[in-house]
Amino acid sequence: MVKTRIASFEGKGKVILKETSIKPAPDQVLVKIQQASICGTDKLFFQGEIPAEIHLPIFPWGHEGGGEVVAVGEKVREYAVGDQVMSFGRGTYADYCLFTVPYGCLSAPLGVPLELTCLGEPLACAVYAAQEITKQIQIGDVVAVIGAGFAGQVLAQGIKRGGASKVIVTDLIDEKLELARQLGADVIINPQTSDLEAVVTNLTDNRGVDLVAEASGSGAGLNTASTILRRNGTIAIYSHYMKPFMVNMYRWHEDAFKIIHTCLMHRTREEMAVGVRDAYRLVQQGLFDITPLLTRSFSLSAISDAFDQEIQDPSREAEQIR
Repeated sequence: MVKTRIASFEGKGKVILKETSIKPAPDQVLVKIQQASICGTDKLFFQGEIPAEIHLPIFPWGHEGGGEVVAVGEKVREYAVGDQVMSFGRGTYADYCLFTVPYGCLSAPLGVPLELTCLGEPLACAVYAAQEITKQIQIGDVVAVIGAGFAGQVLAQGIKRGGASKVIVTDLIDEKLELARQLGADVIINPQTSDLEAVVTNLTDNRGVDLVAEASGSGAGLNTASTILRRNGTIAIYSHYMKPFMVNMYRWHEDAFKIIHTCLMHRTREEMAVGVRDAYRLVQQGLFDITPLLTRSFSLSAISDAFDQEIQDPSREAEQIR
């Protein structure tokens, strides 16, 4: 049994650390968390965008992260003390966390740096989505990525490598767009300073893009996708939307859009495990440049500051809690 601090989300703008003692059940492993990261969904919760289906408080909180196994339950055979694991459970905003075997955590791939294995869930999800999207791409396709956060940056890299002739990235933050350009995007557009629809029209001979990957997490982003997509084009939805909003279903129906869902975490646990292994195989091959996406680090005791900074300065990418 170990003493630990574990974050509890109490409501808009309020997260507290609770002190308690934990030990693994027979089918659990006890993990010393070495790094956790702030999920975009958690940030929306902190800002007050909380769906009615979510019941407060959320305890334990946090699901992105990883660390070292320090104890195992008596029925556990998959892991041993000293193993490095990636979280696919809950409670990573903590000193120590309990994961239920087999799917609460997965083994960290050999040869991958710690800071990347601790990004297990968000990195695997984004790479998996890029793989699913590239299955839809034809030679010569022009693809737009809406939202240049962590996931959007990974999607843009994968889509470019997956065969798109031109990748357009759009976001409201210039710093994120410049990073997207550095990582291989062909065209970057800030719709606050440029006419996005006009630019897309010129780039595609008045046709519209062939596919849009929506990674902004906003209703405005999804409606923008509907505006710039060609007839019979594809919208790939990565985002997790927190609130209902109006969508232009007339275009979806009239122009026969194809809609695909690319979120790995909403597949079965078995599919998730396979998807993670495939995603990290591509990461190990150096097909994605992730290091520029890692920005600031905060201690667990400064978790509220980490969320405040993430909201006040959205130009940063992945915020780390250590």
